[in-house]
Amino acid sequence: MRNGRMGAVRRVLLPVVAVTAVAAAAFGVAEGADGVYGALLGGAVVILFLGSTPVVLTPLVRRSAAMSLPVALTFLGVKSVAALIVLALLFDIGGLADRIDFMAFGITAIAASLAWTFLQIVAYRNDRTPTYDLSNKD
Repeated sequence: MRNGRMGAVRRVLLPVVAVTAVAAAAFGVAEGADGVYGALLGGAVVILFLGSTPVVLTPLVRRSAAMSLPVALTFLGVKSVAALIVLALLFDIGGLADRIDFMAFGITAIAASLAWTFLQIVAYRNDRTPTYDLSNKD
């Protein structure tokens, strides 16, 4: 991984892991082991889904900027199918659904998503990557 966008992912990852750990501790006290499992799973899903985009797309975009939109849309489709599979596994009665607290899962997923989004905005704002070139032509 190189600096730039990948560095932004690293700067965001640790605080999101911390949010997940705090939520897991809080739900562990409130709900027991099921709350811990739900919070950890919620944080892991957010980290995997939101973290996979820059990890997968950055090297591909560097190779061919023209292919960035088709690759990004294809990856969005793959992640959508993966999200459906994860939700199907979560709501499988008698399986994983009996071992996690869905309230802990949902609240942690929302908190981790908001933290990830906020921290990515701050990181991209501070990145100082030029987005256009002003020419001096009149």
